[in-house]
Amino acid sequence: MVRVRPHVRGGVRVKGHTRSVPTRTGGMSGSPDNSMEAFPFVLFALAVAAVVASLGVGLGTAADSDTLSATNFTHTRLDHSQGGSCVELSYGQVHDYLIAHPCAGLTRSLYEVTHGTSAARVAMAWVTMPDTVQAMELKNLVDQHRTGNITELTRDGVAFTGHHYDSHNDGSIVIIAQAERAPGSTLPDNLLNAAATWAVTRAH
Repeated sequence: MVRVRPHVRGGVRVKGHTRSVPTRTGGMSGSPDNSMEAFPFVLFALAVAAVVASLGVGLGTAADSDTLSATNFTHTRLDHSQGGSCVELSYGQVHDYLIAHPCAGLTRSLYEVTHGTSAARVAMAWVTMPDTVQAMELKNLVDQHRTGNITELTRDGVAFTGHHYDSHNDGSIVIIAQAERAPGSTLPDNLLNAAATWAVTRAH
C-alpha cells in the first residue's frame, strides 16, 4: 500500500488516500512476466547442448574409436585402412570414374554391428574428392545398384552385395556404408538397412 497526498486532478481536489501498488503484468493471458526468471534456464540449456555437441563422436571420427554404441546398436571396429589408391581399391563403373577423376583421399573401415543376439558387418568408406561437384557425381554413380563401389574391407568371407546400402555427401567427402549378415546371423533385412543408415548418419 502507498499513501497518496491530496492533489488537484482536472480542476477537482482529490483527498489524500491510500492505494495498492500496481502489479506488473506481461506474457500470455496477463500472467506475470517471468521472462527474466526463465533466462538463466535458457542459458543453462544452451550450455549443456554445447557440451554435448563437443563430446559427440561418430563413425567419421572414426575410425578413431574401436567401439561405438547407440540405442539398439553396438558397433565394434574389426578393421581399418587409411590411404591407398582409389583406382586400385575400387571396381566397376566407380573404378572407371575414379581413373578419370582421381580422389584426394580414402579411408575404409569394417564394423561388426550387434542388435540383440544378431550381428551384421558394415563396410564403410570415406572418399575425399577434389571438389563438391565431383563428390556429388561420384555419389550419384555409386548410389546406382551394380555400378561398382570402393573395395570393401571384409572378414570371414562376407560378400557385400549393395542391397543394404546408404551414402551421404559431406562437402567434398562421399561417405558410403554397406551392411551384410555376419556368419550365422539371422538379422532381418530391415535391420541391415537400418544399420547402414545408422552408420552413415553418424559418420558426418
